[in-house]
Amino acid sequence: MKINLKYFVLGSVALAVVSFMASCDKMDPNSPGVEYMPDMYRSPSYETNSITTFRHDTVSTNRLPVAGTIARGYMPYTLTNDSTGYGLAGRTLHNPLPNTPEITEQGKVIYGKFCVHCHGAAGMGDGKVGLKLPGPPPAYSGDALKNLPEGKMFHTITYGKGLMGSHASQLSVEDRWKVIRYVQTLQGKKEAPAEAAAVAEDAKPIAKKNGGKNK
Repeated sequence: MKINLKYFVLGSVALAVVSFMASCDKMDPNSPGVEYMPDMYRSPSYETNSITTFRHDTVSTNRLPVAGTIARGYMPYTLTNDSTGYGLAGRTLHNPLPNTPEITEQGKVIYGKFCVHCHGAAGMGDGKVGLKLPGPPPAYSGDALKNLPEGKMFHTITYGKGLMGSHASQLSVEDRWKVIRYVQTLQGKKEAPAEAAAVAEDAKPIAKKNGGKNK
């Protein structure tokens, strides 16, 4: 069988060129090389937080919220971060959550995650981090805090006070009130009888519906 030397040489050269190009080490190891119809691989849309001249109201691709609207689940806190706001919080803010064992238990869980390291398990200011501070937190049951209004607690959790930083980004408004319910037990306060009676009164129709037993 005769082999055409011309075609053999041309085929060998072509194979060598293709092999060389396929094995070539590119400067960018993430480069896909030659792309066929690149628009199918690379979206022409704007990236988040990028700059655009397409819109007249902003230079960012992010849309601005409608004027006067707030994010779902967000509650604006209008009291100022100063002594005036702190005093107003103590006089005007009251816990909207009932003083029940369930709420208190949920507050205890939150306390164990965010507060115990400074304030200690029993609220004595003897947490492992608190003891390393220049001045450890005072005990909740001590003279300085045992009668602290719950509104001032909420203000402190929201803005921070002294060596304590703001916890507004870690705790939702509801979680702040829940942990305050638990802190009140560390102050020596018990479940409010009036609220406990109201909870029991609300449970009567359910008990009657279930044949006199709560299930």
